[in-house]
Amino acid sequence: MRRIRTILAGAVLTAGLVTAAASPASAIDPTKGYDGICTGADALTGVTVVVDFQELGGTTITRCSPNPSPGAARTGIAAIQDAGIAVAGTAQWGLGFVCRLENRPSATEVIPITGNPTYKEGCIRTPPASAYWSYWNADGSGNTWTYSSYGALNRTVVPGGFEGWSFSLNKTASTNPVPRVTPRNPAVGASTPTVSLSVDDLDRKITLGQSTTLTWTSTNSTTLTAQSVSPATGGGSWSGSLAVPGGTKTITPTAKGTYTYTIQATGAGGSTSSTATLTVQ
Repeated sequence: MRRIRTILAGAVLTAGLVTAAASPASAIDPTKGYDGICTGADALTGVTVVVDFQELGGTTITRCSPNPSPGAARTGIAAIQDAGIAVAGTAQWGLGFVCRLENRPSATEVIPITGNPTYKEGCIRTPPASAYWSYWNADGSGNTWTYSSYGALNRTVVPGGFEGWSFSLNKTASTNPVPRVTPRNPAVGASTPTVSLSVDDLDRKITLGQSTTLTWTSTNSTTLTAQSVSPATGGGSWSGSLAVPGGTKTITPTAKGTYTYTIQATGAGGSTSSTATLTVQ
């Protein structure tokens, strides 16, 4: 399954106008993360998570998600959880499709989607494309968000960067609203390289005999290298120079196990690496 959908919505239709429903009490875990962008020791190891409710109504959330194991790769879902933000998936796909953030939209909220003005999100299957949580990211060095082509469960976050969630109601792929927070981290230099490696499978699992695709993206990189795979045998071919700034490579493991692939990016501002994990059953 290679589709990313994350859904949330909550608005009522009154006299032809969309007005926000009352927001449930915040479910943010105060023992995890903290408000604002990542600073201090977390500036280049954590990621900043932004949740913009848009037409659902409610105050935009901006929280630092510290990495409990600096240097270790994290998924977008882990970043939300480490920030203390409540996240729920669908009954069919689990957290492969995010359905609610901070309990929005709740099961009782009316979401006036085109063609069904009384729709309520039950979080059973994939939410409709006309009412879902769109997923964005940024590396922290600029001011622009990028729509993610991967779901948060199988995307590796960029340390020092931003993870954005913005509720999209009756929009299209070209009009999905970006989070209304500038994704700029002062600690990230303009020449600092960033790189992210992802497995192109919803749950990062395949059956022995199948192939999958590793996808990477980078910024400020002059060279990219498939640095290693651990364990060293059984995970398929992963070595040598890679396309800059991004690309894909098909992997065909030859043995069952859990494999970690590492990519290294080098640029004028130094070097950095990212990992992705695949389980072969």
